[in-house]
Amino acid sequence: MNKPRYGLIGAIIASMAMPAISVANTPFKGSVTVPPEITTAVELSSTDINRIVCPGTMNDLIFSQEKGLDGHFSGNNAFVKFKITKKGEELIYSTTPSELFVVCNNVVYTLIATPKEIPAVTVRLAPGIGDKLKKNITHFQNLPLEKRALQLIREAYSGEYPSGYQMVPADVKIDLSSDFSTTLYRVVNVEGVGLRLKEFQVKPLAEKRLTLDEKMFLTPNISETLLAVAIERHNIKPGETTRVFVVEQKEKKQ
Repeated sequence: MNKPRYGLIGAIIASMAMPAISVANTPFKGSVTVPPEITTAVELSSTDINRIVCPGTMNDLIFSQEKGLDGHFSGNNAFVKFKITKKGEELIYSTTPSELFVVCNNVVYTLIATPKEIPAVTVRLAPGIGDKLKKNITHFQNLPLEKRALQLIREAYSGEYPSGYQMVPADVKIDLSSDFSTTLYRVVNVEGVGLRLKEFQVKPLAEKRLTLDEKMFLTPNISETLLAVAIERHNIKPGETTRVFVVEQKEKKQ
């Protein structure tokens, strides 16, 4: 078995203090990302105004008013709302799905929007592959490798990633310790700069306080090309969950 390549960078970042952020507060609810040129089903609020964000200039917004949809766009934003009808004193909210075509940076995004009685939704339009590479390279330009890893960890803590990143949900159990469970929750690929972030969720298995250390995750089970590791909260009580972020170099294709 090849030994994992950790190097000095893992020790540098693992020792840096990071702010404690509750997992429950990560801002993913109410937000969805839509790729270009692929018909994507999304649920939008039938009661509130929904927002669509373009990673550039919004060129056009095409929808069917006959299906009870209304909207307008300006700059890099579009705002869409399902019309509400009134029958006597009763408000009737739309339940009819509608096609929604958004032209962003001269690329067409096709949405099948289903109205639901949920809070307002923000739809973020993902840039094309070429645009992603350019955005990511510019984002990390002139930063040495250790600062790139630290930047990626900071973004993971806040849950606010640039639009050029590719986020892949996961649910993979990792056999790491009899004291706690470890689950790979999300993988974030940063194309163009050769970095990947893995977000793990860790939970105590025993009915006692758990103390974690970054060194516990320096193992090939976590990554064969690990650059940096950071723990959200080092001390957690039974029933609590903390996040562990691992930055690794993406393997080069032979």
